[in-house]
Amino acid sequence: MRKIIFDLDDTLLFLSDKWMETNGGHAGVHQPNVSIKDIFFAIKKLEKESAGKCITKEFLVDYINSELSLKLDLAKFDWLLGEYAKIPLLDIDTIKDVLSYLSGKYELIAYTNWFTDNQVLRLKLNGLDQHFSEVFGWDILPTKPSEKGLEEIVGDSDVKDFVFIGDSIDMDIELPNSIGMNTIFYDRKSIAQDKYKEIENIAELKNIL
Repeated sequence: MRKIIFDLDDTLLFLSDKWMETNGGHAGVHQPNVSIKDIFFAIKKLEKESAGKCITKEFLVDYINSELSLKLDLAKFDWLLGEYAKIPLLDIDTIKDVLSYLSGKYELIAYTNWFTDNQVLRLKLNGLDQHFSEVFGWDILPTKPSEKGLEEIVGDSDVKDFVFIGDSIDMDIELPNSIGMNTIFYDRKSIAQDKYKEIENIAELKNIL
């Protein structure tokens, strides 16, 4: 069976700006000028700097504190991840419809640069976990993009049997494309480019897969 790898972060489990505006506040870290969005942007910066490296939660918290001049501890960070897991998805009915359709034809695998337990919780809270056979994340793989991570997922299978779907060219689809994997660039912002197959709406996957 052909296998589809979904990037979770910002492809399916993306942050809602409206949620951050209404619930983000000062991120519960007693620093009025630091928002949840600031923390997520700091994490994205670390992801780019540490592609392919193993990142622990302790290292991540230390990095956030250094970048934003915070004194965030592990307990507060775990609380933030728990709050992140509860963020409602935009157009959840469309996502459910697409995943239901695709899981009937393909094996669906999730790949994340977040800690896996929290991503699985987000999938469960939104009723999406039933569609995925596996979820790979920081707990067991280096930060993506990671050749080692993709090799772990592919195993002894033919890499050409996989399709990787992600919302970032440099952080998601350049690497799988370079090793022979099929790729689809999901871009809600409509940034036209002609190197990778591109979709603007997640529902378009039903027409091309």
